[in-house]
Amino acid sequence: GAEGKAADDAVTAADELTLMQILRSKHKVRSFAFSSQTKKGVECTCALALHNNTVEVWEVDAAESREVSVVDLPGHRHDVRALCLSSDDTMLLSCSHTAVKVWNPRNGACLRTMESGYGLCCMFVPGNRQCIVGTKSGTIECFDIGSASRYHVEEDAHAGHAVWSLAALKDESGFVSGSADQSVKFWEWELGEDEEGVQRLYIKHTRTLKMAEDVLCVNLNPRGKILATALLDSTIKVFFTDSLKFFLSLYGHKLPVLCMDISSDGSLLASGSADKNIKIWGLDFGDCHKSIFAHNDSVMQVKFVRKTHYLFSVGKDKVVKYWDCDKFEPLLTLEGHKAEVWALTVSHYGDFIVTGSHDRSIRRWERTEEPFFIEEEQERRLESMFEEGIDNAGPQDEVPEEGASGAAGRRNMETLSAADSLSEAME
Repeated sequence: GAEGKAADDAVTAADELTLMQILRSKHKVRSFAFSSQTKKGVECTCALALHNNTVEVWEVDAAESREVSVVDLPGHRHDVRALCLSSDDTMLLSCSHTAVKVWNPRNGACLRTMESGYGLCCMFVPGNRQCIVGTKSGTIECFDIGSASRYHVEEDAHAGHAVWSLAALKDESGFVSGSADQSVKFWEWELGEDEEGVQRLYIKHTRTLKMAEDVLCVNLNPRGKILATALLDSTIKVFFTDSLKFFLSLYGHKLPVLCMDISSDGSLLASGSADKNIKIWGLDFGDCHKSIFAHNDSVMQVKFVRKTHYLFSVGKDKVVKYWDCDKFEPLLTLEGHKAEVWALTVSHYGDFIVTGSHDRSIRRWERTEEPFFIEEEQERRLESMFEEGIDNAGPQDEVPEEGASGAAGRRNMETLSAADSLSEAME
């Protein structure tokens, strides 16, 4: 009756709007905007903000739509969680919440962007043509760099528990993964064919080492004979790689060990922890050579420079530090990041390092020919600590009226200089 007629007379969107064009992009569209102020013959201009940090501008009319310009910002949309350099230092791999990127570390050019899961660790496959990423959801993803594609996801790698660490086996036959599922798994490379008959490099699970706690980091010594695992109970357990027999237990950290590295001569192991300390251990007997209060917050990554006992470390306190692990002395402090530094990788020859941060930036630090003197650095560091102590000494007291007595004011560089001048005058 009347209700049916009213429903028929109701105006719908299809009565008022007609489809003019469909704009198709290679990547997911995050947002868009229209502008009606356009040149003659163009109905409207549309800007698309894409998932890969690109903005595309399109002109639309009744006959066709054209892409007229692209603004490309190659960086990550989220914090950079892991970094890895290829064996010849010509490529840098970085992973974040939703993407894996391959860069030229020399000029900073972004070479490839590939969609991924939430990456926590990454590594290049021997030959540098493929790479793998361990994710927060417990999968291990395989990527082909040449075609910029993810060709395989090992869904059951760690049963839904975060994959915190990957370490390559020294004979290049495979790698080791450590996860929050309280296991260390051994994997080997295996050739296979995909759905289109193209030969690909896949991964095959071979052995599992069960642990009593979540595994936060794994590492192998240069000869590949010893496997070190950092556990949630703040200890480091060391095993023989071939037999998986227990060798050493390194304990002393008060909070979980988040990272570790073994020197290229295999004699030292450096561990960084949430307790803000770096400990240097001897791998012969498992003795702690030195415990260093290294950062003002959790130590997130440590890496030795190859063929030396020099060590780089990064932390949540936003700084990069350089250490001499024979003398247990800090050599340099590098500032620049605006937020927590999650990731660090050191070049094969130690001539540059790359860091990744919560501020979404990747920074490359290069060794220069300019000499630096440890005494000067120590003096500068003590001075900054002294000034920091002065600044934190308490609120500034009000200056009393002239001739009146008052409480002693806060120490600062001006009052200290004035006190020195007074003592000189009195002498």
